[in-house]
Amino acid sequence: MSSNNFDLKQIELMLHTIIEMLKNLNSEKRSSCIYTQKEILDLLSISPNTLKSWENRGLKRLEPPIEGNRTVYYHIDTILEFLSHN
Repeated sequence: MSSNNFDLKQIELMLHTIIEMLKNLNSEKRSSCIYTQKEILDLLSISPNTLKSWENRGLKRLEPPIEGNRTVYYHIDTILEFLSHN
């Protein structure tokens, strides 16, 4: 098996694990779970470049309607749906 195939298998396994972890959150609690960008990076152990790549591929971010606030948020269900379909 080539190195690239091995890397892809590892990535697929990690994504499957993340999806299962998110699905196991209490669905009532999950519906109100909004995380900052930093919290998502820490929770999923991903890099900012990975998150930016996901956004470029369709992941929707939430931005507060407060002028001058640059904090970016993500809804956990949006991330779960994105990971399940990509």
